Amino acid sequence: MINVFLVDDHELVRAGIRRILEDIKGIKVVGEACCGEDAVKWCRSNSVDVVLMDMNMPGIGGLEATRKIARSTADIKVIMLTVHTENPLPAKVMQAGAAGYLSKGAAPQEVVSAIRSVFPGNGTLPPISLSKWRSARLSLRKRKPRLPVCLNASCRLC
Repeated sequence: MINVFLVDDHELVRAGIRRILEDIKGIKVVGEACCGEDAVKWCRSNSVDVVLMDMNMPGIGGLEATRKIARSTADIKVIMLTVHTENPLPAKVMQAGAAGYLSKGAAPQEVVSAIRSVFPGNGTLPPISLSKWRSARLSLRKRKPRLPVCLNASCRLC
């Protein structure tokens, strides 16, 4: 089971994502927050595997919240959600410690695929796809500057 935590300052966005994920086998929404500060606190004291984090929120915002989560718990994978996908976003997202990012215009299946692709050791991907994904992440780590994996199927930046 992949435990997912939702962070967005818009309740309607959180409700929509929760609705998409609630019927997906192997994924469970374990909580949600409306700001980065609450997300950091929650992630430090609860079991979560993947965080879907809005980039632009009042307070510390998604990038700073991601930095704090990444510093305190390397096991949590953060996927940044944003309406902005232009450069230099990929570098900023990776520097913050996110595993990747999605446009808020992504299709529901892209959100599900993104969650499954960043979750370590997930057996839902065919072995060859999982192997290719791990190889791609390894090659990204060797590059400087490191760029995040864009998780949108229609993205042209990656």
